[in-house]
Amino acid sequence: MRDDTFESVHPGIGRLYYFLARVMLILAIVFSVAFFGPDSAAFIIISLGAMVAGIVLDVMRLRNIGVSRWFVFLRYIPLVSLLFWIGLQSAQTGWSETRRLDRAGWAILGVHAALFAVIIFLSRTTGIEVFGLSFQP
Repeated sequence: MRDDTFESVHPGIGRLYYFLARVMLILAIVFSVAFFGPDSAAFIIISLGAMVAGIVLDVMRLRNIGVSRWFVFLRYIPLVSLLFWIGLQSAQTGWSETRRLDRAGWAILGVHAALFAVIIFLSRTTGIEVFGLSFQP
């Protein structure tokens, strides 16, 4: 099922544009740190703008998925926010009607799981603490 099938029923922002907007927010923050420095007023303003834009994007994505917009507060709970963002990226438009992921959603979820496995593997081999967990090499 394509994302634009339910666009009139579930307005908001689709998976692709949500992902691209998130990437642009990250690039804006990285650029502001590299160009202005982490202690500059420009970096603070850009970071605050990116934070507000991120909240707006999450609310629009929740609306597109078809769930309550109050779930946006999950982004402030440590480690739950990681699952929240993975869910926002994986769920298709109108997910609340079927409560199932489509093929692309499963692929996105698989990529996130593989990246998580690589992070855990690298942290175990190097002894670096990740997600509050310490692994010894």
